[in-house]
Amino acid sequence: MRRHPTAAARRWQATVILTVFGAAVVAAAGAGWWYARESTPHQGPVVLISIDGLRPADLQAYGATASRVPTLDALSAEAIVFERAYSHSPMTLPAHASMLAGQPPFEHGVRDEAGFVLDEDAQSMAELLRNRGFDTGAAVSSFLLRPASGVAQGFSFFDAELPEEDSEERPVVERDGARTTEAAERWLHARRGHRFFLFVQVAEAAAEPTVARLVGELRARNLYDQSTIVITADHAGGGGLSLDEDTLHVPLVVKQPDGEGAGRRVATPVQHIDLLPTILDLVRAPIPSGLHGRSLRTVLEGDDEEFADPLIYAESLAPRFRFGGAARFALGTAEERYVRAGEPAPAPAAATTGAPAPAAAHPLGLREELDRLLEHDMRPVPEDIPAADEDRFAMLGYLGGSMLAGAEPTPLDAEEEARVAAAHRAAAMLAAQKQYAAAASQLRAIVKAHPRLAVVQYQLGTILERTGRRDEAERALRAAAAVDPDTPYVPIALSRLRLRTGRPETARERHDGRSRAAAHEVAARVALALEDGPAAEAHAEAAERDDPRVPMQQFVRGRLLAGEGQYEEARAAFQAAAEQLDESGGTLEELHLSLGETLARLERFTEAEEQFRAELRVFPRSLRAYSSLALLYSASNRASAVEEVLDTLVGATETPEGYETAARLWTIVREPARAAALRNEARKRFRR
Repeated sequence: MRRHPTAAARRWQATVILTVFGAAVVAAAGAGWWYARESTPHQGPVVLISIDGLRPADLQAYGATASRVPTLDALSAEAIVFERAYSHSPMTLPAHASMLAGQPPFEHGVRDEAGFVLDEDAQSMAELLRNRGFDTGAAVSSFLLRPASGVAQGFSFFDAELPEEDSEERPVVERDGARTTEAAERWLHARRGHRFFLFVQVAEAAAEPTVARLVGELRARNLYDQSTIVITADHAGGGGLSLDEDTLHVPLVVKQPDGEGAGRRVATPVQHIDLLPTILDLVRAPIPSGLHGRSLRTVLEGDDEEFADPLIYAESLAPRFRFGGAARFALGTAEERYVRAGEPAPAPAAATTGAPAPAAAHPLGLREELDRLLEHDMRPVPEDIPAADEDRFAMLGYLGGSMLAGAEPTPLDAEEEARVAAAHRAAAMLAAQKQYAAAASQLRAIVKAHPRLAVVQYQLGTILERTGRRDEAERALRAAAAVDPDTPYVPIALSRLRLRTGRPETARERHDGRSRAAAHEVAARVALALEDGPAAEAHAEAAERDDPRVPMQQFVRGRLLAGEGQYEEARAAFQAAAEQLDESGGTLEELHLSLGETLARLERFTEAEEQFRAELRVFPRSLRAYSSLALLYSASNRASAVEEVLDTLVGATETPEGYETAARLWTIVREPARAAALRNEARKRFRR
């Protein structure tokens, strides 16, 4: 389970934030709910457009000589421009979670882009507006904002569909902005009234056509004048490593109904968590207590003389989770920003002008306030990346192993960390394209220079295992364990590796419930391999006790029954496990495969095929699932389907083991020439 702060810890952090942000929280919120003073409410439409990576410096509204988004600059003349708006993260998902939930990252729980989701108990902008009678729709381009990220909650319509691969057969992590805009236009065109909220997210390259088309659609429907249009960016670039001014400073343009306040510029610093209370205030919806952003409605109405400057928090845990580098935390004012890199030693503070300054030079005690703010912050442990999403996350720089990020590596200076980050990202992208040998070479170079990066040692082990170099994989995993000997995750990975190579060994049981559950799961599988039913049942019970989402007991029961030839009883157990898994939203390797094999034994071949394909959707590198599906098709004389499955197997794995599995299957289905050709290709491709 995700190790987010406990309720008590969150309440403590909320107390600190309330103190730190002082005047930023309106005193009237103490009653639980508050309403702004009477004036004409915005009735809708409300349109929020987020442009990934758009920098203020690219807009004439912020002083550029030429504009990358002319329509936005034209709209700025009819809007209010906030000159000093800031993001809380240089990462797409955490930034949008703050934008839509009105909370800083340590409160909404989304600390990075992989392994975190927005909590269901977060009150999102869409949910709160829907409760006030607004129809809610969204269209997004980024894979990171898919519904599984949690940001879709509250939207009646949420379009995030991506193609599997691009023209160069690479995993797609962002769709073309034109498709996103078309989805938004279709939804907008189907609205019968004006009381709706539309959220659109596109990449910077699609900003101009997206803004132009949406503004044009509103004009065509005579809704533009009465619309509230908010345009901002999640961050301004930086690759997730930096918390400097150039990365966190984002554009913010607010066009109000009938152009109210047009042409005004606001120099007071504002931040993403201000957007939720602002929009709720504009439509006269109640603002939940406990939000630490503030409504900007008085500023929009021109009364900002006594609007106090806030303290602005930001963080990036990406270096820590990607390759075991130092996490960064920042707290700033209108004039300066203190940045802490790693724990416990802080990095030098940096003013927003870019000039370094020692912590003692901060008159407002930013260092002390940041330390106080994070004193009880739980060290989050991301969820494992789902097997079905591994290639897409690799394209974004993630290779797993982030649960080892607690190990403190040798500190890296800024230049060396940038080099490591670039090399690691290159390795991840190679892995995403199944160029595993090249990816392993990149990772080897990193750990040769920095052997204490346990995360990278672990990642090297997993990549080497995919290439069939299991002895080398084991050495890499042992190197990770040497850096972080207290981690329970490396012994678990080693046990999985040995189980796959026919050398079952039980993983050690230690630490938190998540690691205990994983250790018991592996131990149950080892016991099954050793035909020790009682031990398998005992470990399954313990695994489910530590992680109730995973139905290990029914899975083990099904495996034992199938081994005894009681296929109908086994089917019932596997089916119960699958239903439990559907309810919990978890995954369990070989569950659908085992159910499919049992259904095949019962001659329920159509249902068996569905289960094999279900296994491959969740675990797209499952050689057993490909094998079972190919043999099922062969038994029913579906030669073209066999060919399709084996071609997909080779393309999905692109490893020596994958090629050899496909070759063996070609031999089984009496196609020795195809088998020989595949083995020849493998020898050329994987020559060492």
